[in-house]
Amino acid sequence: MIAILVIIGLITLLVWHYLHMTSVARKFSSQGIARPPLTLPLLGDLLLFAGLSRTEFPIRFKNLFDRFGNVYHAWIGPLSILMVADANYYKAILRDAVNKPSVYVALTKDLFGEGLITASGEKWRVRRKMLNPSFHIKLIESFTKVFDEHSRELVQRLQQHADGKSTFDIFPIIADMTLCIIFETAMGFKSDPNDLDFRKYTSATQDIISNESERMTKPWLLPRFAYYILAYRNFKKSSAATAYIRDFHAKIIKTKSQELEERNKNATQAGDNDDKVLDPKRQNFLEILLTSSIDGKPVSDDVIQDEIFTIVMAGSDTSAHTLCYVLYLLSRHPDVQQKAFLEIFSLYGTDRERSITMQDLSKLKYLECVIKETLRVYPTVPFYGRVFHEDIVAVFIDCLDGKIIPGGTTLLICPIRSNENPEYFPEPKRFNPERFNGENINKIPEYAFAPFSAGPRSCIGTKFAIVEIKCTLIRMLLEYEILPFGDPPKPFAYLSYQLQDGLQLGLKPRKYHS
Repeated sequence: MIAILVIIGLITLLVWHYLHMTSVARKFSSQGIARPPLTLPLLGDLLLFAGLSRTEFPIRFKNLFDRFGNVYHAWIGPLSILMVADANYYKAILRDAVNKPSVYVALTKDLFGEGLITASGEKWRVRRKMLNPSFHIKLIESFTKVFDEHSRELVQRLQQHADGKSTFDIFPIIADMTLCIIFETAMGFKSDPNDLDFRKYTSATQDIISNESERMTKPWLLPRFAYYILAYRNFKKSSAATAYIRDFHAKIIKTKSQELEERNKNATQAGDNDDKVLDPKRQNFLEILLTSSIDGKPVSDDVIQDEIFTIVMAGSDTSAHTLCYVLYLLSRHPDVQQKAFLEIFSLYGTDRERSITMQDLSKLKYLECVIKETLRVYPTVPFYGRVFHEDIVAVFIDCLDGKIIPGGTTLLICPIRSNENPEYFPEPKRFNPERFNGENINKIPEYAFAPFSAGPRSCIGTKFAIVEIKCTLIRMLLEYEILPFGDPPKPFAYLSYQLQDGLQLGLKPRKYHS
């Protein structure tokens, strides 16, 4: 009897889901939005992604846009997803939607808790407002000294590889630098890449990225219980790595908290005020978390851990990969590399002792164009999601010719495709930094280029990342020629556009003619 009821229940579920899928699909198809022809109950269009490796996954995404157009509807299991590579849709979505889709939260919440990456609604707004001062332009300006110091250390570490003949993997060296920078700027913690705990930390990070990126390509592992049952070894490894990283952060948080207490105590006894403690524009990320309140209460330990995990992982990983992609493209385009070098040389000449300032950085217009063009070719995040609140039945958007997006639809924004649209970027296969110069940038449609997202939920650390990348490139190009050795990168998608096997290239000390 029980077996019969279970069978009836399953049949009812399948019929209901099929009717629901048909109804939603009809709404989109009536508006001229295409969809894959073979959609199965419960599975949806998962067969389109079956058996793909993590490097094949983004390629399939691009191919599907070729087949179905720049906006199409698909079912990923029970999820209704609108795949979008259209600037008008970007504008409509990003200016209003601030919530992340449930599938994204399910995939990342174990790591980031309810930090800025995963939080939605009012919780996100409160956190964002609280943390905005930690990326104030004055504070970033003070960080240029930190960026410069670590960039100088980087070029010293690279000397052993700069023989002009051999190839080596530069990614782990770059990643060490960006992690040291985020530790120091976000938490006031000075680290040493040769320290055993630092090496354990980077190993734990790579364990998480490796296991969780594989999970992304296997949607049946997205539910936590399924991940636990079907891939226990990876689940256990990721959980252990996450625990190690959080314990590492906890020690730093405890030390910083004690420092602030002692500082406040001494200031009180001296009858003085510590401007750094009182002025949020001079506090780093961790200090703001430790001295702020939410709903009149001190920020909880869980919130501090979530936000620190978020800023360290996202802040170091994205910058490291973007820097590697810039170096790769410069190595393959010596004319661009030479032009960028000459612009830098016009400011610094052969004076290696001159410090980098924000005024200097503002003058390096071509270098910024190189970074932007790199972000077009290798977007920081190749695709990311938004969702409108479930209680919104339909969203009427003026810039979509009256089209209706049903509430609850997951909207997947895909720069990996739109950045190659010749309507937005003529000759998209050509690496052309000039497309972002003063004259040409105005020809790019609004929202067509949004490497750090756009609208209210744009990346909080955009300016920080650009300044960090510029400082590193200044020191790299003043010291070395970047040589086109090794194979092209093999990107895959996780938190950012990751490198499958690092980045092989060569270096040669730059010669200056007297």
